[in-house]
Amino acid sequence: MSDRATAFDRMMNPWAYDADGNLTDRARAQEAARTQLNSASASGGGGGGGFSADTNALTTAGNNSDQIHARLNTEGRGADEATAKVSTSLANWSTGKAAAGAAGTWDQCVAALGGTIGQTTQALRATAANYRQNESAVQHDLGN
Repeated sequence: MSDRATAFDRMMNPWAYDADGNLTDRARAQEAARTQLNSASASGGGGGGGFSADTNALTTAGNNSDQIHARLNTEGRGADEATAKVSTSLANWSTGKAAAGAAGTWDQCVAALGGTIGQTTQALRATAANYRQNESAVQHDLGN
């Protein structure tokens, strides 16, 4: 198990763990990519304290984040219609009022999470573009 396998991580990322609580192959691959991205001494990272960034990995992460954002906006609102029916049908009952309140809270949470994911998507794409631009400028300045 990796150091990532905390109870909190298992709760927040159940897709990343198998029935035995071990990271899935996909999650291990993502963990390796994250470790390499965060490590200046990883292969391709310059070894001697240098640094490199995998702009393709950043772009891929941005694209994945964008897909999550799109799914959140559709799948995250999947219960809205059913909850509205419950709250309307049981408007005079505490259950109906509670359903309406829960739906409102849920929509606020989905909107806040969507905003964060959208910002993350843009930051990943901008970072990749900045690294590409800076690398090109350095290569140009060095005459390569």
